[in-house]
Amino acid sequence: MTSRVLGLWVLSLGLAASARAVSVTGADWVIHYNLPDQSSTIGSATADEYAIRDALVARINALQAGQTSILATYTFSGSNTIAGGAGAIVNAMSDALDRGATVKFVVGRDVNTNDLNGGTNSLASLGRRGVNPLVLVQDDSAAGIMHDKLGLFDYGPSNRWVFIASWNFTGAASSEQWNTALEARNDALHAAYLLEMKELLAGRFHEDPAKSHAHDGSGFRLNGSWDGSWVRFAPCANGSNALTDITNLMHRAEDEIVFALNQVTRPLVQSQLVAAANRGVRIHGVIPQSDWYAPYSIYPALTNPASYLTTNVVHIVAPYSRADGSTYDSGEPDLVHEKWMVIDPWGLRPVVIHGSANWTAAALTSTSDNDENLVFIRHRELARIFYAQFKRMTGTWTNRADFWCDLDRTNGTWRVSLWTTDTNEFTIEQASCLTTSWSAWTRGATGCVGRVAFTTNLTDSSGFFRARRK
Repeated sequence: MTSRVLGLWVLSLGLAASARAVSVTGADWVIHYNLPDQSSTIGSATADEYAIRDALVARINALQAGQTSILATYTFSGSNTIAGGAGAIVNAMSDALDRGATVKFVVGRDVNTNDLNGGTNSLASLGRRGVNPLVLVQDDSAAGIMHDKLGLFDYGPSNRWVFIASWNFTGAASSEQWNTALEARNDALHAAYLLEMKELLAGRFHEDPAKSHAHDGSGFRLNGSWDGSWVRFAPCANGSNALTDITNLMHRAEDEIVFALNQVTRPLVQSQLVAAANRGVRIHGVIPQSDWYAPYSIYPALTNPASYLTTNVVHIVAPYSRADGSTYDSGEPDLVHEKWMVIDPWGLRPVVIHGSANWTAAALTSTSDNDENLVFIRHRELARIFYAQFKRMTGTWTNRADFWCDLDRTNGTWRVSLWTTDTNEFTIEQASCLTTSWSAWTRGATGCVGRVAFTTNLTDSSGFFRARRK
């Protein structure tokens, strides 16, 4: 019998792995998300707020002579190295250049490249270095924006990483917004992003008709994927765009959709969400209050019962404004800056959509407005980690399980792996099948936060597990 583990955290025979609550590591990927507290003061700064910034800085700090990084951000600010964004990044780039690494940086047109960050350096001054200067390119387009937030890191063959974020390189994006970053080690994905960055480094931004789109739709595959994945770059060309990919995937949703989106205005997204709800798909999402009634927002239609044929509707959930759960969204600008959706995280074909793009015409369907990137990843574990992030932002689980988890076999031993976001006490129950009674497996489990895996005494993959709150 194939096991579907309904949700658990197990205190059992031996810890196999654990991670901080805001970073989760897989075979060839890492996910980071920040925990905002709405305070930008130095004394209030914590590693949880700045997890994404610190992960990017760690990538830059790992660069050695002869290795290469290409960065891109729409905005760049926050000079303080503790409670800012740009300061720590500029200092890390300066040190990498001193070591002989090549660093290239593409920035949005509103970035002030002369701002001193980290106390001594500006982007412009790094570009004027006499030896090994920063390669700096700024969007000079008259309309539209370069909206990417990413990093490419080439440490050598089979060690090439892509850093894909909703997080702009700023202090406010860390302390005042919810954001997520995915790091992926994959040569094919890196090659596709490298082609995109070469276009921008050559000054061919979104409104330039000479910009190449040949790499749009490039495929890649991460370890553990159930099928191939792909990346889309905006602007689109030849009538093919990311919105079509998104709505096609939503059309095939069978059980559940969970999303966190900063701006979502496309009528096709609205109609596909409503259609999915009408056929029984459970849907929960977050749209920040600051965007509920923005021009063309689909929020009013999604929250109107008249939009639906049944009582199954799209549930828009209020996010915390502070990660400690003490306050909820009260209109803080862009509180949820996320740009992701998870489709069927518990099904046979789970998919994660994540990247820089808001779900607007300029970002998804225009042929000249924005430079953007989105990855479409067919991966169970990644889908469930994004799903868990929804709980972290809202305190809400969209099904009956307290924690996601899975069974896998490593060196002949069955392990249970899971992701948990708090230390509350619960009991683990086990059943041989869903029609039999449940029995306690572990009582009074408490204490661990993050991604953990434990060995079991199972001899095969049969059996079901669930967590019950005290």
